[in-house]
Amino acid sequence: MIGNDEMESKSISLIRAAGGIVERTTPDGPEIALVHRMRYGSEWCLPKGKVGAGETWETAALREIKEETGFDCAIKGFVDGISYLVDGAPKVVRFWKMSVNGVAEFIPNDEVDKLEWFKPEAAISRVKHREEIELIKRAYSL
Repeated sequence: MIGNDEMESKSISLIRAAGGIVERTTPDGPEIALVHRMRYGSEWCLPKGKVGAGETWETAALREIKEETGFDCAIKGFVDGISYLVDGAPKVVRFWKMSVNGVAEFIPNDEVDKLEWFKPEAAISRVKHREEIELIKRAYSL
């Protein structure tokens, strides 16, 4: 039987993260920004990152979008959350639809080497993780 002290030492902390489906309007309909990272091998994904101490989910989402893309964004609405395991630890990521404020230019950085805009249908064929594919499908009723 495991005692309380042993259970506490074996508990795994929840990883909280937040991100966005950054959207722009074009004559042919909406496009969303996908970022390319090399950190976990080559992958295209939605911009996101960990919630810092004392941050709200929304503040973290806006900060992470700014850090990864350089874009100042406005939150348009909550989309949904996804969850998965990272090295055995549960991770929850909440996503908001966002629009870019003003003119934005992506500059590669330590975390993200590329950013491209895709129609939602095309984005789902580029995104690496099933959870993000399902999120995009829900957000755009695909």
